Amino acid sequence: MGLRLPPSGFTDRTAALSGVRYASWLRRFGGLVMDVLIILMIEYLIAGVLSFTGVHIARGFYTILYYLSIVSPIFLTYATLCLAKLDGQTPGMRVMQIRCVPVRGRGSISIPQAFTRSVVVALFFTVPSLVYGRGGALVSFAVVVVPLVAYFWPLVDSRRQTWWDHVAATKVLDDRGW
Repeated sequence: MGLRLPPSGFTDRTAALSGVRYASWLRRFGGLVMDVLIILMIEYLIAGVLSFTGVHIARGFYTILYYLSIVSPIFLTYATLCLAKLDGQTPGMRVMQIRCVPVRGRGSISIPQAFTRSVVVALFFTVPSLVYGRGGALVSFAVVVVPLVAYFWPLVDSRRQTWWDHVAATKVLDDRGW
């Protein structure tokens, strides 16, 4: 059987005719929720270890250091290694039966593609949380709206790609029944 990949340029309608299905937004969201829970468990364990050392991570400058030195590298490592080494699937994507593949070519995505995708996701979701509340109402509004638009973008995209899929030249396919 195997995973059949559409040629580049397929839309949702023409891909369905050839037997390829792009992953739905709900399946992508379900996979994201599961992956976030796994990452939060890892970060909770690290925060517990840090609390024994006397570092309080919930105050001022330490919060920014915590995000930049612990949260982002954990996410980047988790997402990059899972996507590149587990055939384009994180554990959440595997449960939801979806797979990230390159737009062109066959097989799984490369480490540079997975890393690019992970960095763009981190930029859309980690950086805004550090900027929120600083710089006035317009900046705070943009910080909230831009990540939401980016994540809901597959609802209007012909290949159901998010912005980070476009940047990394990847797409997410429904993996059920292959």
